[in-house]
Amino acid sequence: MANAKHLLATDTLFLSDIHLGTISCHAETLLEFLDSVHCRRVVLVGDIVDLWSIKAKRRGLCEPQLQVVKKLLAMAREGIEIIYVMGNHDAGFRKVLADYPFDYGITNIKLCNQYVHETGLGKRFIVVHGDQFDNQVRCSRVLSSIGDGIYSALLLINRWWNRRRSHRGEHYFSLANAVKSRSGRALRYIHDYQQAAAEFAARKQFDGIICGHIHVAAMLEINDVSYLNTGDWQDSCTAIVEHLNGELELLEVPSWLRCHQGVAFLPPRVA
Repeated sequence: MANAKHLLATDTLFLSDIHLGTISCHAETLLEFLDSVHCRRVVLVGDIVDLWSIKAKRRGLCEPQLQVVKKLLAMAREGIEIIYVMGNHDAGFRKVLADYPFDYGITNIKLCNQYVHETGLGKRFIVVHGDQFDNQVRCSRVLSSIGDGIYSALLLINRWWNRRRSHRGEHYFSLANAVKSRSGRALRYIHDYQQAAAEFAARKQFDGIICGHIHVAAMLEINDVSYLNTGDWQDSCTAIVEHLNGELELLEVPSWLRCHQGVAFLPPRVA
């Protein structure tokens, strides 16, 4: 049974691209969401901890980000199953698999490279982070690095801009998404990525795929394959939930919180 404070009782919660360790991570928003949801299982779909950023800046997690880690560990201790599918920004954890049997679970946490999820309606999904599809959409390492740099700069500008908007009582605006939606190259990359992911699921004979990586949340049907992307927590703050009846839904969390709590919710301000 959900606690009285929980606003949503659900079976499985899918989250990706939280990027703990970066300045653009909306950890406070995620904590509020996790406190509002009661679930049986949490599937973390990669890039949860940003080892690249931590190594480059030689700085650990800030207090709200540490609270996210503590919250997930507390959920595991309470009996909630935590599945951690690793991504490219936390790929360093993949080396641990060779030395320790995380696949058997530690304090109700499973660390893996991919995960098979079956919904209450009997649909089978392959869950991967999605960085493996970069090679199929003509994304070289050099271009990927340049893209990461531009995206990081947009997030920093976005953070400053939305601090001003929040002081004026205005809702969050995604500069990164606005740029993506107007860039022909970005739109082609997103389309090709989605196609590659759906084709992968079809080859493996799954009903669908749940992934992250490109920070573009979506629920699509591509050639009879269900393509679900969880989005991210640096910008859009989105999640996929499987309800108790087996139905899947994409949640835009800030809007969901505004709707269900009846308060004017904004992403956290920058001090």
